[in-house]
Amino acid sequence: MPKRPRGDGEPAGRVAVGHINAPFGVRGHVKVTPLTSNPERLKVGATFYVQDVARRVTDIKYPRGYPAILFEGVRDRDDAEALRGAVLEIDETELLDLPEDEYYVDDLVGLNVVTTEGESLGTVVEVLVTGSNDVYLVRKPGAKDILIPALKDVVLDVDFEANTMRIEAVPGLLA
Repeated sequence: MPKRPRGDGEPAGRVAVGHINAPFGVRGHVKVTPLTSNPERLKVGATFYVQDVARRVTDIKYPRGYPAILFEGVRDRDDAEALRGAVLEIDETELLDLPEDEYYVDDLVGLNVVTTEGESLGTVVEVLVTGSNDVYLVRKPGAKDILIPALKDVVLDVDFEANTMRIEAVPGLLA
């Protein structure tokens, strides 16, 4: 599935693919929580924007299964500490096209959710990853939040040009 279409002249943005938690060791590595399901994204030689500066990965370790990344120019623990809390970003243009009926979370957040009967349910504010299927958290001011399972029987179509997600309100879903 292609990414959300952009208006004429609208610049491509950046997409978060990781979050720096804390320094690791004394040589400048930082512990990272990946925000991507693409395992090829975090590798030696990759470049990310960190605090709006392009930084190239020179080394990766995996203590306890999580990546600890060393960036070019980060020489010691003090340099790594300055990156605490920063986000690893890539240009949106680097995202791969997805198969049909698969979407990037950033493209779904903000969509208006409507039923097949035309009832407006609110806006997707978050995508929850549950293991078996994702769940869309839909919020409407003054109303109770709704959880919409990302199932083909429920989510009938996504129309980026109309900024809508059309769903089948199966029995019990809106109760």
